[in-house]
Amino acid sequence: MMTVKRWAQSPGASSIGKPAIHPAIVDLKGKAYELLRQNAGRFWMDDLYRNPGPLQFDGPGADSKAVTLCVEDQDYMGGIKKLQEYLDKVKNIVKPGCSREVLKAALSVMSSVTDVLSVMSSTSSNGQTPL
Repeated sequence: MMTVKRWAQSPGASSIGKPAIHPAIVDLKGKAYELLRQNAGRFWMDDLYRNPGPLQFDGPGADSKAVTLCVEDQDYMGGIKKLQEYLDKVKNIVKPGCSREVLKAALSVMSSVTDVLSVMSSTSSNGQTPL
């Protein structure tokens, strides 16, 4: 993401706006970094790269993404899919005819999960770190 930073040459002087890129933290345990580590030899020896080029607002390259962003999107969507699988398993286990203990455990756990996620989502929207 780009922004314009204001630089002043001396105190009291008018500031000059220059484009700047926000620093981004690299997740060393993330999928993108793991993919880089797994294929480091291939990247070193072979001519493998994908560069969408300069920022495009229109034309064929406008929707092109860097490989790291594609990998991170796949990782996020994979997590959503895994969550859906867990919810489907709960639906199959907790249905009419299940024991009271199973129902009680499911209600307790789902209540706790809902409470934690509510706190996390409200604090993250306020710009605070959760818990």
